[in-house]
Amino acid sequence: MQDTMLITDSGCDLSLDILRAAGVEVLFFPYTLNGEDRFDDFGLTLTCDDFYDALRAGASSTTSQVRPADCRRAFEQAYALGKTALYVTISSGLSGSYETALTARNRFLKDWPDADIHVVDSLSVSAGQALLVLEMARRLNEGMSAEAVVTWAERNRLRVNHLFTVDSFEYLVRGGRISAAAGAAGSILNIKPILHVNAEGRLALLKKIRGRHKALEMLADMVAEHVQDPEEQTIVLDHAQCPDDATVLKGMLADRFTAGETITDRIGVIIGTHTGPGGLVVGFWGRPRGT
Repeated sequence: MQDTMLITDSGCDLSLDILRAAGVEVLFFPYTLNGEDRFDDFGLTLTCDDFYDALRAGASSTTSQVRPADCRRAFEQAYALGKTALYVTISSGLSGSYETALTARNRFLKDWPDADIHVVDSLSVSAGQALLVLEMARRLNEGMSAEAVVTWAERNRLRVNHLFTVDSFEYLVRGGRISAAAGAAGSILNIKPILHVNAEGRLALLKKIRGRHKALEMLADMVAEHVQDPEEQTIVLDHAQCPDDATVLKGMLADRFTAGETITDRIGVIIGTHTGPGGLVVGFWGRPRGT
């Protein structure tokens, strides 16, 4: 990857250690917590636990898309090093960051027309975005060109599957993902939704399950149904301050199939704003979404 700077954003919910080991640079999303402007710097200034504790205590959080200035700064860094810039964004179905990055790219090329900059819409988020970025990094490190990796990613990104569940409808309602009436009914009936990211890169409801444990079982069953060649791939399992549930779900997955590797990490503040504490997401390679 000597000739390419691979960049992603903090929507990928991977630790800085994992990203740095893969040679990936990160753009941090801005967000506000109780009206205070912050950046999702993966826990450097506010830990995930402190963030979720604040939400549990009634704090409000809102998220913003990546800033044009941060995109340009990353492109400038790559250009100064004589490298191709390859930015893999959070899904355009969930954020305006892809369009922001394209605009920043076009403006940069007006000043530096010889720059080589690619922007890829991951059509993914969290554990799914992480899987795509890690595989792109692997291919770059094996010597594939940036152009070839972009082509591969755009052909294969819909093979990245993500399945979510949340412990409370509250944060989906806050983010406008479901109606207040549906959220209230779900809470009364102890309904735990199973959601996924669809072929358009948007969050969509798949099933409604009564009870947390049954929701975890359904999540494991659905991963087992849709995963392809699990022994040859990495599964990413992220949680929002519910490590015990993540451990239970990891065991359920192991009972159903053997994965080559399972990475367990945290849902960060950007995605956690919309899942709330108790969110779980599994990312894996499987049949293309929409087929």
